[in-house]
Amino acid sequence: MNRIPVGKTIGYAYGFTFGHLGTIIGIAWLPLVLIGVLQFLPYAFGGNPMLPAEDATAAGRQALEGLATSLLTLLLYSIIYVPVTQHALGLRHGTPIVHLALGAPELRVMGAIILFIVVFIGMVLGIAVLAGILGLVGAATGKAAIFGLIAALVFLAAFFGFIYAIVRLSFLLVPVTVAEGHISLTRGWLLTRGNFWRIFVVLLAIVVPILLLHLAGMLAIVGPGLFAPLPAGAEAAGRAFSQRFAVLGQHMPVYIGLNLILAPFGIGLGQGAAAFAYRSLVPPPG
Repeated sequence: MNRIPVGKTIGYAYGFTFGHLGTIIGIAWLPLVLIGVLQFLPYAFGGNPMLPAEDATAAGRQALEGLATSLLTLLLYSIIYVPVTQHALGLRHGTPIVHLALGAPELRVMGAIILFIVVFIGMVLGIAVLAGILGLVGAATGKAAIFGLIAALVFLAAFFGFIYAIVRLSFLLVPVTVAEGHISLTRGWLLTRGNFWRIFVVLLAIVVPILLLHLAGMLAIVGPGLFAPLPAGAEAAGRAFSQRFAVLGQHMPVYIGLNLILAPFGIGLGQGAAAFAYRSLVPPPG
């Protein structure tokens, strides 16, 4: 069983990101700008997707627009992930000024991510159904307290199992698809066997700094009031929650700009770590 070298993987991720930042920006800037435009369009036309729709018709339209935007965004990210991962794997060289290519590799990566999202949603629904069944059984038997405890324990076990599965299924998804030219969730699952905690530590090392930068940016843009404690009472808390979403929506165009700045770092770290881990588990032929 091969092991992912945690320190070397983290070191490569940061070295790749900052050592090839110009390459990553050259590949990513145009798709990221297009993603930013897609995210900004609802606000440009006076809408605020952060707020609920006023009626069923508007909700349906908002849902369709959100789905179309999500698919286009996913496609644009796939256009970024493929060449960045190829660079991280040593399969591509050069520093492009601009990049926007769509072919079989990008469509495969998009398909792999969609498959992962379907599995993700299926697991979430499965956990929800399990919790509902346990609640109904507890109510029907008149032993709600006992079954509530059992349901809590089962839900906790299911939640940790969910995290375990998501980490292993997702970590090598892009490098497997790019390097091996096919869509397979099971391939990444098999390769990461016995490496969950190693992957978890790697993800903490590359995700937490980016999240902290996003949080700092949101605090600077919106202000600390966004994270203030909610008032007592369900009605007051609901109003305060809606008001904060409205304020966040008003500042969202600025936050989208911040995301454009931070995205190349997150992409480089994520794809660099995954590519190095993949090569540690599957050395190149020859």
